[in-house]
Amino acid sequence: MMQQLTLNVGIREGHRFSSFFVTPENAELLGIMKRGFEKDFPQLFLWGETQAGKSHLLQAYCEKYYQRGMMAAYLPLGSCAQYGTRLLAGVAGKHLVAVDELEAIIGQRDWEVALMNLINTCRTNQQPLIMASRINPRDMQCVLPDFASRLLWGPDYRLHPVHDEQCLKAMAWRAHQRGFELSEHVMKYIERHYPLNMATLMAVLDKLDAASLTKGRRITREFIREVMQTTTPLAGFK
Repeated sequence: MMQQLTLNVGIREGHRFSSFFVTPENAELLGIMKRGFEKDFPQLFLWGETQAGKSHLLQAYCEKYYQRGMMAAYLPLGSCAQYGTRLLAGVAGKHLVAVDELEAIIGQRDWEVALMNLINTCRTNQQPLIMASRINPRDMQCVLPDFASRLLWGPDYRLHPVHDEQCLKAMAWRAHQRGFELSEHVMKYIERHYPLNMATLMAVLDKLDAASLTKGRRITREFIREVMQTTTPLAGFK
C-alpha cells in the first residue's frame, strides 16, 4: 500500500512533455529533460512560481520512465507530507525519484533529515533524483546546513510561467492537440471574459471539451456562454 501511494499519488493523466507548451525562456530546460538529465548529472532542481509547470514536468519525467517499462516514484509533498517521512521508504528500488513541492517541509527537522538521507541514497545507488519547489534552493531557510548544501549537488533551473498572450496561444495549442480548433472569434471572446492564466484557461478548456463531446456540438461563443453559465464559476481559480 505504501509503495502504491508513493508511486501514483498526484499523477495526472496527460502530463507529458508533448503537452507542455514551450516558451523561449524554458526551451533550454526542456531540451535537457527530453534528452535525459541523468546522462550529465544525477540530480536536478526546478524552481519557479505557482503555475510555472513544475509539477507537469516532474510527472512528465515519470511518464517517460513508465513508457520505458521502468519504475518511478512521484512525491508531491504538499499533499503527502501529512503521512510522515515513512513515505520515503516506498522509493527503494525505483529507477527515478521525483520530489515535488519541497517548500512544504522546509524548516521541519525530521523531513530535512529524511530527505538528506534520500539524496545520499540516490547518489550511492545511482538513482536519478529530480526535485521542485516554488523557492530558489539558495533562498530556502533550511534547519540543516548539510541538507541545504545537498539541494545544490546538481544544477538548478528556474521555470518561467506562461503569461498573458502566451496563455491564449497555449490554450489554442492544447485544443489542437486534443483534436479540435478554437476559432479567432472564440479566442477573442475568451480573452475578454476570462483571466489570462493557465489554471483558468485550462479549466475552461476542460469544461468545453467535455461538454462538446457530450453534446456533439462545435465550440462557439454561444456554446461557451451556455456551458459556462451552467457550470461552477471559475472565480476560485488562481
